[in-house]
Amino acid sequence: MDAIVETKPARKIFYGWWVLLAGAGIGIFGAGSYQYGFGVFFKPISEEFGWSRAATAAAFSMSSLEGGLEGPLVGFLIDKFGPRKLMMIGVTLLSLGLLALSQINSLLTFYLVYMVLIAIGFNTGFHWSAQIAVANWFARRRGRALGLLASARGLGGSIMAPGLAWLVVQMGWRGSLVVLGLFMFAICLPLAMLVRRRPEDYGLLPDGDGSGTLHAVAAKGPRLEDKATTEEVDFTVGEALRSRAWWLLVAAFTLRSFGAGAVIVHQVPLLTDRGFDLQVAANTLGAVAVASMPGKAILGFLGDMFPKRYLLAMSFILYASSLAVLLRAQTIEEVYVFAALYGLGTGCGPVMQAIRAEYFGRRYFGTIGGLNQAIVMMGNVAGPVFAGWVFDITRSYDIALTVFAVTLLAGAVTVFYARQPKPPQRGLCSQPAS
Repeated sequence: MDAIVETKPARKIFYGWWVLLAGAGIGIFGAGSYQYGFGVFFKPISEEFGWSRAATAAAFSMSSLEGGLEGPLVGFLIDKFGPRKLMMIGVTLLSLGLLALSQINSLLTFYLVYMVLIAIGFNTGFHWSAQIAVANWFARRRGRALGLLASARGLGGSIMAPGLAWLVVQMGWRGSLVVLGLFMFAICLPLAMLVRRRPEDYGLLPDGDGSGTLHAVAAKGPRLEDKATTEEVDFTVGEALRSRAWWLLVAAFTLRSFGAGAVIVHQVPLLTDRGFDLQVAANTLGAVAVASMPGKAILGFLGDMFPKRYLLAMSFILYASSLAVLLRAQTIEEVYVFAALYGLGTGCGPVMQAIRAEYFGRRYFGTIGGLNQAIVMMGNVAGPVFAGWVFDITRSYDIALTVFAVTLLAGAVTVFYARQPKPPQRGLCSQPAS
């Protein structure tokens, strides 16, 4: 018999919004420290130790490689045990990693801390867990919910990149990492405790359809059948891998990822090389994050109304256009034009997640997404090191930016042809287990 955990007939707030809020709060710190923060710390660390830019960027690339290798396992574990436990583990590891990073004294310790603590923590508790939780709690509104979640990560970059640059100037990069690690643990761990796995476990339906009462369903009891609000079909992992759409999406996302991580990692060094000081360069990184917020929210909203592959192709083209501007940007006005275009172009993140759930369903969303990431990470791995290598050889990022723009245009063409697959044909006995 279901035990009533929480009931107030007048209370109409769907718990999925609390899951989204918790994921957004965690995303602010995760994106601000891992994705945008690395660019702020990049040059101070490399200059103190005399490391080349390729060697320093390799830490970010290897963490992406690790994330790709972990992706299928992390996705499977989230599908099996729920996102909350993984988020709590990830927050703890990333917080400890930031504290440990403040004490490094060699390239080896830099790599070890970044890969063992920071990368595992981020990939486990930040990158996948919140996305999977939100995708489980929303169906009709999935695009806008994921858009709001992704916008929070942009907010994290807009606040934390300039803030971390100020801290580095005031306290040095080591002291800044200590402050960041302590705040990470104190704020993100309580937020992770608010996350729940999926609405059916509590007698609810996605989007808040049906009863507003929150029930606790016994762990081994029957699940509420997915129904009412959507016509989603759950592909098994094998069925997804055999579809043409899955491989086209993977190819498009890989082409995009080649430049995505590289530009974030090298943006601050590129701008300081052109004469901008560290604070101004970090502010433009924050401007990119600010511009990404409306892009993510708007594209997420539009993704619930229009074909997602069209929106993705458009965002890839915007992304490529921003790199063409950055290639020749010499004034602060030109840099902010780049930031606006780049931010809007990176708004495709929630649509990338939503299209996968729309095409292949929710039941194996984590596992299918993890397998996707295992391939997409090749672009994340190669891009930052390629850009650093190009700079070390030519003392310029021009060739790298040109290559990234071309791969983005190729990705736009590829994703345009990634049409939704037909529902799998199976007999009664081959339906996935509930």
